[in-house]
Amino acid sequence: MSTQLNRASSSSGGVPETRKIAPDKNLVLSVTESRPIDDIGAETLLRLASSQPANSPDPVDQALLRAVDPDYVYGTVESFSPATPSRKYSLSVVRNAKLLGERQDVAVMRGDLASVVQASAWDKHEMKTMMQNVDTVSKFGNRCMGVAVAPVDGDKTGEFVLKGYIAFGIGDHVRPRPVSKGGYTRIEMWPVALRWQHWINMILIIMMTITGYYIMDPFFGPSNAHDAGMLMGWNRLIHFIAAFAWIALSIWRLAIMVFAQTRQMKWRALWPVRSQDDLKLMWEQTKYYLLLTNEPPPRVGHNGLQQTAYTGIYAMCMVQIYSGLALFGLPKQDSWFWRLMAAPVEWIGIPYFRLVHALIMFIIWAFVILHVYLVFRADATERHGGLSAMINGGVWLPKGTKPVDGPEVE
Repeated sequence: MSTQLNRASSSSGGVPETRKIAPDKNLVLSVTESRPIDDIGAETLLRLASSQPANSPDPVDQALLRAVDPDYVYGTVESFSPATPSRKYSLSVVRNAKLLGERQDVAVMRGDLASVVQASAWDKHEMKTMMQNVDTVSKFGNRCMGVAVAPVDGDKTGEFVLKGYIAFGIGDHVRPRPVSKGGYTRIEMWPVALRWQHWINMILIIMMTITGYYIMDPFFGPSNAHDAGMLMGWNRLIHFIAAFAWIALSIWRLAIMVFAQTRQMKWRALWPVRSQDDLKLMWEQTKYYLLLTNEPPPRVGHNGLQQTAYTGIYAMCMVQIYSGLALFGLPKQDSWFWRLMAAPVEWIGIPYFRLVHALIMFIIWAFVILHVYLVFRADATERHGGLSAMINGGVWLPKGTKPVDGPEVE
């Protein structure tokens, strides 16, 4: 015998799935993720979604109530309109709700994600990232509810804006909460894959620099090339192995950009300037670096100046990879591929190509030195743990911070 858990009841309006599960006291509908895409935090998104009549028997309502702090007075639900077969989301009006440190009157729309998206306004870039995340959690058997909010002025309701989604799953799992201590909240920033990529990249750059410089100017060993034996051969072998490993690492990094779930790691981050506001933020960051202001604009990820530098260095790394492959292919003219790769070397000249290859190496190291300095400076002045973040994956930000590139820190 089985029991039915109907997740599209009238009050929730919104996880349109009917599943049959074996009776088990541990198998209940639970919130597995709260993912804001706008300015509010994950906890506020949950509280907005849990704005419902008291003592609702709906499994979605019960799951939301279990996920929020029962002792926190969020606001007063003045009215509630349940979902219907033709309108797959519910509507509620919450008076004196706390959003971004202020008390406001708001209307909350929640329910079937596609229906909420259709009935609200949203940013196309944020929407693309959100739908990729929704697709990922859906593959693990979760279903997602959309949440949108509109300002209320008296009896007038403004435009609904999509604020994020909440994922539900069946099981005894509990939604992980952010770690907080001493007025700071830990924000998960860099996944394990990116951290491995970062440190492997550092090792490979050091290997290629030492061996590449030796190829350019042998600074130890026999002075006569005829007496060098296999020293140069081993040096070149190490350089080539490290170089091809670096190419593989670059492909891995590109894959991370494609499949990343956070805005700071996706393709969009390569172009940090998309509006006048971005230019203003970059100018504020420049003044901070020049010691003209005491505080930079609060951010979770890289600021515009940092990301512009990263984008430039990525482009130079692409040129470095190509120039290395072109020089590597010079003695392999029996292959059409290597003839094609090495063709520009013949046009420009081997000495100039080697010069470009060596100059980019020095530029990369100038970037590395500046990068290390700014990391230590940021840790000392902003105290958010940016250095340790590339080891443990998280940064610490003061509660109540409203980053320009992420939701409120709660």
